[in-house]
Amino acid sequence: MRTALLALLLPVGLALAADIAPLPVAVPATSAQIRYSGRWDTQDAKGPRAEWPAVALRFTLDGSAANVLLAGPKDHAFQVVVDGKPGAVITLVPGQAVYPVASGLPAGRHRIELWKRTECWGGPVQVQGLQLAEGARLLDPPAAPARRIEFLGDSITAGYGNEATSKEEHFSFRTENAWLAWAAVAARALDAEPHIEAISGCWLQDNGQKKNVMPALWRRTMPFTASKAWDTAAWQPDAVVVNLGTNDTSAKKIDEKPWHDAYVAFIADLRKAYPQAHIFLTIGSMGHGPDGVIPRYNAAIVAELAAAGDTRVHALALANQKPSDGIGADWHPSVKTHQIMADTLAAAVRKELGW
Repeated sequence: MRTALLALLLPVGLALAADIAPLPVAVPATSAQIRYSGRWDTQDAKGPRAEWPAVALRFTLDGSAANVLLAGPKDHAFQVVVDGKPGAVITLVPGQAVYPVASGLPAGRHRIELWKRTECWGGPVQVQGLQLAEGARLLDPPAAPARRIEFLGDSITAGYGNEATSKEEHFSFRTENAWLAWAAVAARALDAEPHIEAISGCWLQDNGQKKNVMPALWRRTMPFTASKAWDTAAWQPDAVVVNLGTNDTSAKKIDEKPWHDAYVAFIADLRKAYPQAHIFLTIGSMGHGPDGVIPRYNAAIVAELAAAGDTRVHALALANQKPSDGIGADWHPSVKTHQIMADTLAAAVRKELGW
């Protein structure tokens, strides 16, 4: 079910999406009773900003209703999850607005989550606070999972077009749902907190365009808006999952040496940041490269690193999508295919990490 709030804004201070009544109890975006996950830039006093997909905020509501104050580009969206069940979708209008999160809830505590469904294009979104119903309050937020996984990828990992009805549809934020993309689905299955750095069109190798190259972007708090570099020491994942190569192989033949050299350098940078993490080199589900070379190249890299003493790097080929499972926008994987990918990854992580 989707709630698209695209009506005109009311000209009263912080604008209200039409037909949304303000609630009387104000909670600042910086409240310690709101837990943010993913990469958020906290330098702006108005509230945290983010660009990467699947960043989230969570809080425990003791009350019947809550609104959220958001600012950001048109059509960016958040998935609302109430007590573990997906609810409405908040779709942004341009600028600042107030959006309903939940209303008419029964008395008692409720776990509320808002997950950013969309990726970075267009600029950051910003959380500027909450509004609660009369007599409502926030309790301590849900505890963060002890397990952590970081994902680095392209449009597949971002959830590009996974809710589209056919391959003939083209990109739209309305059919991109990072909450149902394989990374977020696998993280929930593993009871792990995800950080997902994914951009449509992203490459592993230098593409000659000086943009959308993951080794140059992955350390940023926000990929395309100025902010401090992300503090990798403060958030150490147990596993890092890389799914790159679809764009590299779409534009040119992939020779093993340049692929090897680019990946080994990238893994060295990841290992510098995360000395103990398991690193999974995955490929799929839109192809494995010409003649299926990428799984072979990745396996050779893993064998080389293991021989050198790093046994925490693994290669995992994800099954390519099947028409019978549905095809999303511009030939991207469907929600069903994302679930299959998530199941495959979760099994591999459980095996290697003992989860």
